[in-house]
Amino acid sequence: MRKTLIGLLIIFSTVQLFAQRQMDPKMIEVIKSKKVAFITENVGLTPKESEKFWPVYNQLEKERFALMDKRRELEDKDDDKAVKNEEYYRKLANEIISIPLKESKLMEEYNTKFMAILPAEKVVKLYRAERKFRSYLMHEMRKNDNDNDNDKDKVQNKTTK
Repeated sequence: MRKTLIGLLIIFSTVQLFAQRQMDPKMIEVIKSKKVAFITENVGLTPKESEKFWPVYNQLEKERFALMDKRRELEDKDDDKAVKNEEYYRKLANEIISIPLKESKLMEEYNTKFMAILPAEKVVKLYRAERKFRSYLMHEMRKNDNDNDNDKDKVQNKTTK
């Protein structure tokens, strides 16, 4: 259970990093299409399996993002000290920490749905593919950040000469 919670926290953190970047809708669509191709290939989905799998997976993603949005909303609540007290912050802390538990229950529910659609081996491959894809995205984002930093340095060096 502890490993599951730690894993979920890592997932939330990763996805929140992407959400905080305020990516434009076109970039989000590019990422989604890359993810579909990546998962389809890594899991080895047949056309028949894909037909049943993707609507269920897309619904899971929709529900996951709703939970992440809720968490972000709770974490970003305005701190007007005149109105807030200890009881308010206790309630807020409990609401924030309940989100990973809700996602854990959601994952259990969808695991059952995936097992009804795919062989167990492919369900395990799905979870591994999701982790690999997150890793790939983080790598790409870091690479792009480094490229952008290098471009800024070049511009700065040209203006100071």
